[in-house]
Amino acid sequence: MGYTTRFTGELKFTHEISVPQLKKLQSMFGEDCRDHPDWGDSQGLYYVDFEMTKDYTGLQHSGAEKSYDAERQVNVILLEMRKEWPEFGLSGQLLAQGEDMEDRWALVIEADGMAHRRKIAITGKRVKCPDCGHKFIVEET
Repeated sequence: MGYTTRFTGELKFTHEISVPQLKKLQSMFGEDCRDHPDWGDSQGLYYVDFEMTKDYTGLQHSGAEKSYDAERQVNVILLEMRKEWPEFGLSGQLLAQGEDMEDRWALVIEADGMAHRRKIAITGKRVKCPDCGHKFIVEET
């Protein structure tokens, strides 16, 4: 079994995309990076777990259960797309919540145009249920 991380949010395209760009993106989604050694910094990555948003204005996580190194996956997409379309870019952030309650972070497109992983500060009191052992965080007011 692996570790599941849930993602919320969208990464928006910085420019309207063309049909050839859309086709290239679609061809990358769900692909195993190990089958594409020519894909930039993809060494050690598995699948590209992203998809188009419903309105085709950006990307979102595909909902894949076992998804690792999301920021590196996005950077592979960015680098591959920029080989043909140097102006291709994304903006925004995705919020990530791992199975562990304290595993919270953000995938952020920063000023350099690349995806970076940023920790999210966790506030509140950590509590463990005496009956079931479940851990959770209670906001202090």
